[in-house]
Amino acid sequence: MSAVEALPPTVRLFHIGPQKTGTTALQTAAAAQRPQLMAHGVLYPGRAVNHRLAVASLVGKTIGLKAASDGTPTQPPPRRYWNDLVAEVNRYPDRRAWFGHEYAAGATTSVIREVHDTFGDDLHILITLRSVARMLPSIWQETNKAAGNRGTFDRWLRHAFTPGAKVNVIVQTRHDQGALVRRWADVVGRENVTVVVLNPRDHDFLPHTVEQLLGLPVGLLAMAEREEHAVNRSLTAPEVELFRQFNRRFRGYDTTPREHELVMIRGMVPRVLGYREPPSGEPRLAMPDWAADLADDAALRNADAVAASGVRVIGDLDHLRLPAHRRREPGEDHRSVTCVPVDLAVEAMLGVAAVALGRDAGFARSPERPMSLASVPVKELAAELSRRGAGRVVRLVRRRFGRVKS
Repeated sequence: MSAVEALPPTVRLFHIGPQKTGTTALQTAAAAQRPQLMAHGVLYPGRAVNHRLAVASLVGKTIGLKAASDGTPTQPPPRRYWNDLVAEVNRYPDRRAWFGHEYAAGATTSVIREVHDTFGDDLHILITLRSVARMLPSIWQETNKAAGNRGTFDRWLRHAFTPGAKVNVIVQTRHDQGALVRRWADVVGRENVTVVVLNPRDHDFLPHTVEQLLGLPVGLLAMAEREEHAVNRSLTAPEVELFRQFNRRFRGYDTTPREHELVMIRGMVPRVLGYREPPSGEPRLAMPDWAADLADDAALRNADAVAASGVRVIGDLDHLRLPAHRRREPGEDHRSVTCVPVDLAVEAMLGVAAVALGRDAGFARSPERPMSLASVPVKELAAELSRRGAGRVVRLVRRRFGRVKS
């Protein structure tokens, strides 16, 4: 690839995604190389893999299930997460800072103005893009993994292409690529926005580009990102249907968003994605012709709009025009799945077992219990105790959190 000019040494590089554009692998690589980044003058704030909580608190987005089984709405993370990130960045005025999360792709204009006011002329926006026609199956899969989705892909597609429907509004906000680029460029300036178009045949293209933008040695991110890429691979049709059916049953009980996150997001999902290698012939989701036609049209419009935006574009815009994968075999429709491979079932069970034992998906012992008494909000705990009655307090606490030491 041709050389990319590095950003200024005091830049605040805000990577806003959107989702399914290499964000997870890049974040994981950055977290794995955090000390090395700092040694080369780049701050990757915090200690977590990504800045999900900070960005969610900034844009006011809930994480995981939208509501508990009783209908109680889930609240966004406290604003202090974003404030803490800003404070850490400000402690290093002479270093490049790199942060962000794909939730920022859904930011409103008022939020964008706030970000610009916070970081001023040092702010630079990184937007990573790929063909929306290729992304839609992966976008829907994320609702199964992270948001407890119970509906079908085809039903979701109907909503995604129905103007004014809730799903349509979300997809348009995050994945109308021309509008996304313009929304940020209109506030921060076209010269302060860089778009990187992913190359589907060159997995190292994105990390190498970011290395050059941040003045990092070649390979510092690419090697770590290559090693971690499998943790966010696309699901096969049997995998996504297993997760969907689990959501249907699990959410039918008196369960909370926190419990779903523990079992699904910390247990089943990382175990299946990180430790299972699907056979080459296992079917993957594909789109019905009617939806593929609409998606292909959207991909062409997106590429033209990004080209006309006036921002810096790194990569081949023709990759934004790649067409959808069309459904040609029954197995490419997850609704046809009536049984799953034994190895898939075993890995999913191991994921649940790991979190039940207080370990991570790889069965390493966690330094803290994944759900400790201190991690439960006071209001949630008080409501639970009140509902179950004071006489059962001790039994409840011991059953959910283990024996409490005085």
